[in-house]
Amino acid sequence: MSVRREWRDSGSASGHMQQVADNGTYNRIQTAYRAYIDHATTCDDCGHGERRCAEADQLWRAYRAART
Repeated sequence: MSVRREWRDSGSASGHMQQVADNGTYNRIQTAYRAYIDHATTCDDCGHGERRCAEADQLWRAYRAART
């Protein structure tokens, strides 16, 4: 993942450095996450406690891979 660190002013004396991704990386991550969330909110097998169906597991792995 192509990342850089930017200073984030918190409006007080202490700000912090935050990792930020380039636009392409950010878009890939958001697209993968949205696919997972969209599935999880409409799937009858997902959303009951910690349970996820096989498709949700695959979508989650794709999201995690996009973040690396």
